[in-house]
Amino acid sequence: MLGLLTTAAWLGWRFGPTLLRLAGWCSWWVAWACGSQGGYAYAAALGFLGVVAWGAGTLWYARRRGRWPSPQSARLFARLRRR
Repeated sequence: MLGLLTTAAWLGWRFGPTLLRLAGWCSWWVAWACGSQGGYAYAAALGFLGVVAWGAGTLWYARRRGRWPSPQSARLFARLRRR
């Protein structure tokens, strides 16, 4: 059990920013699917969750690596990094 928790913690530390950004993209796709079937409240909630996950992963990546993952991210989060 301890080995499993240790492995999960290491994977989260090592791939955390990438996994958060991936979770954001996946959440947007599921939000689109829910919205296309009439589940607008689910679509809104999952869309918001996607934005939060993607943004957190992007900021974590920039803080850890010292650079932005893409020029678009640099433009979107430039004001947040200055604060």
